[in-house]
Amino acid sequence: MVWALLLVPLGMSGVIWLLPRGAAKAGALVGSLATLAVWVAVLAAGGLPSLDWPWIGDWGIDFHLGVDGLSLFLLGLTAVLTAAAILASPARRGRAYFFWILFLEFASIGLFLALNLFVFYIFWEAVLVPIFFLLTTEPGPRGRAAALKWLIMNLVGSLFMLVGIVAAAVYHAEATGTYSFEIGVLAHTTWPVGAVGWMMAAFLIAFAIKAPLWPLHGWMPEAYGEAPAPVTALLAGVLSKAGVYGLLRVFLPLFGPALGPIRTLLLTWAVVDLVYGALMALRQRDVKMVAAYASMSHLGMIALGIFSLTQAGVLGATFQMVAHGVMMGGLFVILGWLEETLGTRDLSQLGGYNRHLPRLSAYFLFFALAVLGLPGLPGFVGEYLILQGLVTNAVGYAVVAVIVLVVAAWYMLRLFQGAMQGPPKPPPTGSDLRSWQLAFALPLALLVLLLGVWPASITSRAAPTLYQAVGLVAGRGGVH
Repeated sequence: MVWALLLVPLGMSGVIWLLPRGAAKAGALVGSLATLAVWVAVLAAGGLPSLDWPWIGDWGIDFHLGVDGLSLFLLGLTAVLTAAAILASPARRGRAYFFWILFLEFASIGLFLALNLFVFYIFWEAVLVPIFFLLTTEPGPRGRAAALKWLIMNLVGSLFMLVGIVAAAVYHAEATGTYSFEIGVLAHTTWPVGAVGWMMAAFLIAFAIKAPLWPLHGWMPEAYGEAPAPVTALLAGVLSKAGVYGLLRVFLPLFGPALGPIRTLLLTWAVVDLVYGALMALRQRDVKMVAAYASMSHLGMIALGIFSLTQAGVLGATFQMVAHGVMMGGLFVILGWLEETLGTRDLSQLGGYNRHLPRLSAYFLFFALAVLGLPGLPGFVGEYLILQGLVTNAVGYAVVAVIVLVVAAWYMLRLFQGAMQGPPKPPPTGSDLRSWQLAFALPLALLVLLLGVWPASITSRAAPTLYQAVGLVAGRGGVH
């Protein structure tokens, strides 16, 4: 099952080049649905499959992949959003576009499966390539500039992380006599007191750039703004999760015992990102940028849950990663269709279109309400768990987070009302949602509803292994 999760999208990405140009979308959709079917089989089997093949034994590098409670639903999120992004993309995009979509799915799945730091780094780097080419599918210099900024900033972060990974293996060898890149082994390593600070910084820089978190979010406005709407959905829904997933998979297990003295600093960093994203979303006139900064603010909330170092906070952050991916993925595609139909993303030129576009307006409102955290929808569940973790030992940060939730309702309602309500504007040149667009929007909306009314579908499976995976048990690692 692990091999199938990894190789089905990779194999289908190659098959696409053998298909006629007009059949590329259908082939990509078959590949993504096959990957989703494999994930459903993993979920139904009830087990947590893994594989561990020796690779470079002298260096402690094994090809170690596995599914656990932390990665299980992020794999599902990747499969769902990839299929949705392909369905939402016009067939005219051609073979190269759909090839890179499936290759991105392959690299993302490998990243979420990796249990060896060296393998984790390989897939971490692999996701850079498809995003770069997907950002350049749009003609014009701005798309190429956005792609270059994405690539350069993320390569810089990757270099920092590579230094941290090599240092972790070397310090482990000094302590034990053998090299190892296994995350589970390194979690029990005691780091030299003079090195632990810069090692943590190296990993944090890489994860913050990918997420992105303030002030390392410089690639985000251009990339989110220039990318086709389905690609933006993957950037916000899947790739942003790679950064916060790294905090859970790598950062907390390796450095958890050393975080006590800097916990306040980390919480302050997260809350600054939360507030900054919300305020920036409130002042945007571009509908896509409102959603982009809203996504950034939500990632600050997820980081708050992680840095609370509590079981409720970490569980809430994990649930919110999945919920955020589904909600923001749907919202970005809806906004992309709105731009295609109306020919603009400027709020000052929009308004009164709910009568002309009732189906688009209904799904727009639904995803907007989900993002702002309406009770009964999954955004509320994740935020509640994170706040529960914060009030136990960081109540001041919980108060700030609650205030920002009010601001979130403000900017999301402003977004919807500004675009769809108000004085009537001239009828749009395009039509309301077609059947193939409803085939995207309806299943995603139903999934959002399911997560809202049945959050235990994720939390009950994630919690048992999650607490152990992130090092919230005594006796893990340390500093000397």
